[in-house]
Amino acid sequence: MSYYEVEIEGKYKIDEISGQIADEELGFCEFKSSRVSGTDTWVTNIVTFQKTDLRPKPLALVKQGDPQPSGTKNVWSGEMVVEGTCTSVVAYREV
Repeated sequence: MSYYEVEIEGKYKIDEISGQIADEELGFCEFKSSRVSGTDTWVTNIVTFQKTDLRPKPLALVKQGDPQPSGTKNVWSGEMVVEGTCTSVVAYREV
């Protein structure tokens, strides 16, 4: 399966970023990771997806330290720009 990247701007709230990831996953791809990219005056999230044959189960992003949603497993953790600030985030997928 092939991988590709999508930019998700760092101005959004965490639930808005989750929604953009969910929208992308409707196209039969799966969130794999995210990295922060930018310059001194501009930062953004570069999100990596993998094309799949099936739609993945729902994904939830939460700030590090917030409770894990029930019925989920940890699939990624790292830094994302959330509301303009670099934030430690954990991605959980329904099992």
